[in-house]
Amino acid sequence: MAPHLHHVPSSTSTQAQAGGKATAVIKDEDKEKSIEVFSGSGTDADAVRVQLDPQIHPVDIAPFTQFGFDERVKQLANHSGFQPVMIHNVYKHVSNFKRTKKIVKAMHTAALECAKAEIEGQEVEELYASDESENDGTGVMSKS
Repeated sequence: MAPHLHHVPSSTSTQAQAGGKATAVIKDEDKEKSIEVFSGSGTDADAVRVQLDPQIHPVDIAPFTQFGFDERVKQLANHSGFQPVMIHNVYKHVSNFKRTKKIVKAMHTAALECAKAEIEGQEVEELYASDESENDGTGVMSKS
């Protein structure tokens, strides 16, 4: 989920929450565009100011932001082996993308450990089944 962006008239700034989404504010001071991205909710929101290329039109900022976010999600999904929807689900429950990456890395590690344990368990079962099939019922292994 990318930040929700609003165009604010020259020399004004607001902070708001829209449906629990982070809200950004665009300022146009001295013909220089900047953006403040708010994360969190209410009074605990943190603001980050980013200077934008003056040739980027305010109407294009939201789609560019969404595209950049979607690319980061896609990269993390490709790297971790999870589907992008899983990355989005994790992101919804944390405060930033850095935490999302940390959690997804832990999920990846846990998935590999689980797979390794499952593989080892199956190998033991197969070995045991193999031993049973080679046993002729006397408790002595038959010669193959």
